[in-house]
Amino acid sequence: MEQFNKAYISPNLMAFNRIYQTFDGIYHDIALELGLSDSGFVILYTICETGDGCLQKDLSTMLSMSKQTINSSIRRLEKDDFLTLTSGKGRQMHIYLTPKGRQFCEKKSFLS
Repeated sequence: MEQFNKAYISPNLMAFNRIYQTFDGIYHDIALELGLSDSGFVILYTICETGDGCLQKDLSTMLSMSKQTINSSIRRLEKDDFLTLTSGKGRQMHIYLTPKGRQFCEKKSFLS
């Protein structure tokens, strides 16, 4: 156990952690300002950047978030009319922006 008390964190890892925490804080503040959860904001942002039709498992992999978090956030975004789900092959559900979601992304300059 004593070994953990003397753990060494390299200067590069410390710098990375500071940058990561700074960006995480910025995204959190933006999400709050827009009335979205942190995960909802990141999901919406990612769909705006990558395009329609992705799968929940794709988002889970891209964002390193649990499938449960992705699912509950998508359900909330769907309830708020930002997203819609369309059946695909087997149990796959493809995620698409609704007109409201697309307008939101364009208005917030997520789409070029």
